[in-house]
Amino acid sequence: MPRRVLVALVAVLLPLLAGPAAVAAAAPSVAVVTATPPTDPPAVTDNDFIPQGNLSDCVSAVPQPDCGSEARGGWRQLLVLAAVVVGLAFVGWRITRTVRRNRRALESSDGR
Repeated sequence: MPRRVLVALVAVLLPLLAGPAAVAAAAPSVAVVTATPPTDPPAVTDNDFIPQGNLSDCVSAVPQPDCGSEARGGWRQLLVLAAVVVGLAFVGWRITRTVRRNRRALESSDGR
């Protein structure tokens, strides 16, 4: 076994073998909170991505037209799209290149 695995095993098993007192001493203390929870929901701050008005109209599998905000999209979203397209094009180019190289190697080795 590699040393890292053995060190991890020892770190896990040593407190268990030392007994419950060692495990209790190693565990962080937990504070018990007995306060009552607030009855009103916290106030939502002004967020550009949350539409004004009835929010339940916009939460569905098919949101209504004009749901959302004008802050969605923009040049950052287009930059992410461009990065994804460039990444997929690079992966496709590498696959094509590897397949062609392997095909040439098979054809030059008399098909064996």
